[in-house]
Amino acid sequence: MAEGQAAGYGDPLNEAVSRLFGLSYLFPYQRLVVANILEAAEGAGIPLRWPEPEDGGETAEAGKSAEKGETAEGAPKDAGSGGKAACAGPGTLEGEGEDRAALGRQIVILPTGAGKSLCFQLPAMLMEGPTLVIYPILSLMADQERRLRERGFSPVVLRGGQEREEREAVWEKLRSGRSKFIIANPEVLLTPRVMDRLGSIKIVHTVVDEAHCVSEWGESFRPSYLEISRIIGAAGSPVVTAFTATASAPVLEKIGKYIFGGEARQIVGNPDRSNITYRAKGCIVRDLAVRDLLLANPRPAIVFCSSRPGTEKLARYLRNEFADMGIPWYREIRFYHAGLNREEKKEIEDWFFHNPDGVLVSTCAYGMGVDKADIRTVIHRDCSPSVEAYLQESGRAGRDGLQSNAILLWGPEDGRSLERVKSEAGRLRLAGLLDYARDTGRCRREALLKMLDYQGESESPESPCCDVCEGEAGAELREEPSLTGFFRKNKRAYTLDEAADLLSRAENIRWSGEDVKRCIGFLIREGKLKKLPRIFWKNRITVPGRPEAE
Repeated sequence: MAEGQAAGYGDPLNEAVSRLFGLSYLFPYQRLVVANILEAAEGAGIPLRWPEPEDGGETAEAGKSAEKGETAEGAPKDAGSGGKAACAGPGTLEGEGEDRAALGRQIVILPTGAGKSLCFQLPAMLMEGPTLVIYPILSLMADQERRLRERGFSPVVLRGGQEREEREAVWEKLRSGRSKFIIANPEVLLTPRVMDRLGSIKIVHTVVDEAHCVSEWGESFRPSYLEISRIIGAAGSPVVTAFTATASAPVLEKIGKYIFGGEARQIVGNPDRSNITYRAKGCIVRDLAVRDLLLANPRPAIVFCSSRPGTEKLARYLRNEFADMGIPWYREIRFYHAGLNREEKKEIEDWFFHNPDGVLVSTCAYGMGVDKADIRTVIHRDCSPSVEAYLQESGRAGRDGLQSNAILLWGPEDGRSLERVKSEAGRLRLAGLLDYARDTGRCRREALLKMLDYQGESESPESPCCDVCEGEAGAELREEPSLTGFFRKNKRAYTLDEAADLLSRAENIRWSGEDVKRCIGFLIREGKLKKLPRIFWKNRITVPGRPEAE
């Protein structure tokens, strides 16, 4: 085993993570992934450089950063001693027999906040040669570059639009060994000039972060993701690791196909998030439901919407509503989506990162890899397209390990969402998540893991893990009981306009007349309420019952 090659160290991995990152512990999954990478590298003849007490250069600088109190993602400084830890879940090799080379072809499923960055940063500092890390979006590339620099590393970034001199400086920094990390996206790597240079810089480890994008995006609007195996072939790296927070069997199959070319690979990981409490709420007026949920749940919070205009509209609505209600933090609500320019995105990211009361209304553009650890609540105003996307986005909550909430809204709009999905496979995936939202008879954590076809062990949650287990899940739309109760007490008393005017002024509800009309109209179409046709009570509303009583 690679970790046995560092003479004089009782536990070389713990010694390395202590000296290079200032940490005292690797979590079991981190340890397994790192050990597999190093063993595969050693098997491929890549020299390993274990840190010495007075080691200089880039490793020493990383240690200095850690001594200042900066910690690597997911690993607490005082987590206890390390020791060789067994895998806490599945680590299965696909294919027949033992294949040592397959240790270097890993699909790693780690929940958001479990410390995946350390899984490739630590080996990068020990292996002779650079590590290529492929990210899906520019904001994530920038975030990772910032975090590496803060820890004393010197990453290089390949991005579109770079001048020739800037690009040559990147190659020179790699040739000289002054940089251990290359950060890039698939599109820039597939350009002919970059592809020609990849093989010459002797990349030892290729990392594909957010690997589920191969399935989520590659077969729709990011065809470059279908050619990642070509990038890996051009790089010639003997070790390849694909990281994702969630992956069902079909997505794992696509990752295997497009990243590993169908070769045997090891699957390691556990997508379970035991510190998140999952809930689902049915509603007719979603913006109103989001408003009330933000009042009832802790912040910071993210609200996910499916469209750019939707984020802007909802953010304005929430600010206006909370200002009218006298809520002091109404100014702490902003929106974020891919249509913002780079400066706007960075300004909002920095604002949200340091804000203990912030509410960010966002598309999935914020959903990957941005490291804000203290998000307490994630609300999905619009349903994610798949269980993988939902777990990825809801996993923004509780990266610090503290109890957090993930709430998914469902309702009449879901039918239109299904109609907009073009592919049959996409409709089935969305329909499965919508069925999950409406199901009040099964633990939500169990249901999500079942939808992923996850076969490993799950951690026991520290508190009731969902509204079903707490006995709070309801199959009704949240507006239905109050409206049907109102008309049950006031049979044949009010028309639609009269009821809307009266209910919109109810202090305990705070909804607009248009909201009331929309809800009543839906319940009439669903047969939960009805307008009477008789001349004495024409257009007055009642709860359906015996015709002779009406």
